[in-house]
Amino acid sequence: MTRLRTDGRAVCLLLAALLAAAAVGCGVKITAPRAVGLFSTNAYTTDTLFVDANARQLVVAIGRLFVVGADGSLVKRTLDYEEHSRVDGFSNPVAVCTDEDARLVFVWEAGANRLSAFQTSDLSPVGSATLTTVQRVTHLHASKTGMTELAPDAETFLYLADPDSGVVHRFAWYAGGDMAPMGILCRDEGLSTRAVHVPAGMLSDETGMLLICDADTARNWVTRFDPTPDLTDVAATPEGPHPWRGLAVVFALEGCEPQPQSAYTLGDAQSCEDATWVGGPSDEPGEFDAPTALASDGQGRIFVADTGNDRVQIFSDRGEFEMTFRDTSRTSDPVAIGVVDVRIAGGGVNYGAYVFTLSGADGTVRRFISYDHYMSLNDEPPPPPN
Repeated sequence: MTRLRTDGRAVCLLLAALLAAAAVGCGVKITAPRAVGLFSTNAYTTDTLFVDANARQLVVAIGRLFVVGADGSLVKRTLDYEEHSRVDGFSNPVAVCTDEDARLVFVWEAGANRLSAFQTSDLSPVGSATLTTVQRVTHLHASKTGMTELAPDAETFLYLADPDSGVVHRFAWYAGGDMAPMGILCRDEGLSTRAVHVPAGMLSDETGMLLICDADTARNWVTRFDPTPDLTDVAATPEGPHPWRGLAVVFALEGCEPQPQSAYTLGDAQSCEDATWVGGPSDEPGEFDAPTALASDGQGRIFVADTGNDRVQIFSDRGEFEMTFRDTSRTSDPVAIGVVDVRIAGGGVNYGAYVFTLSGADGTVRRFISYDHYMSLNDEPPPPPN
């Protein structure tokens, strides 16, 4: 079931302007995406393909791409995928992220169970730490939310998605590379939205809440958490205590109590009094088949790499489905995603001008361009998709 929330007043005004002579009611949901600010309702189109057989994962920050590769490298690249600077010698680097200030870039080395940090400006080393309690890391994320009470001297919290352990670890990162365990954000036990069964990509929204992809084939959704450690949580598992989990929080209140799973998630989840709901992969708009990566633009919109459906889907900051796009010329299998914002002169408005995705099948990096940005560069609409 697809959640399509709309602003009733805006829809009525839009219909009144376009269909002034028609008797159209405002009780019908409009499924077409609406323009908000300067963000176009038109889909993104493929702009350029870059072939990089080594690429494992990428993140976008400060108008650059940071890519870890199978050749043991971290490469900083321009928007045209040209090499700016690089660091070599990693032992099987598989995950990368930047901190909230885009000052540091973190790399996880699977071959050494090591987390290392570098300056984003020139990739100069900052520090590293070996984490023997972590089994397998697929994704990293940095967030400062909740640090004040527990780790006021830390530079950031770091979250490590560890599907083999069935948890998302939380560590405090200190200057120079010192790290301290700070419990977990979530574990894979249970059916509530507080549990994440197969953790993957993560993202902080504009309010500091943390979104986590759950690629479990019976879920296929993205859960919104308050990552602030819950000091009352001392839940134990057969492996021992896992304290200080985060709390799932709603995108927007729904019209029933208690709030259903669909209030906390993007994708197909059980809604109010829906006793017949059964989870599973879906190719419907606003639903997923193995979501694995997240990004956002300057207006807070959420971009989801819907890997199994070979597409990217966009949601508002309130979890409302807006649009979907893909490379129609070939399979892309997106497993990583990054958004580059452009600021409109004088307006103070950011919007996602470029979206980069990495194919898990062949390492191809795709650069998509928004309708708005293409028009601003060329004074004409982009060509239709192939």
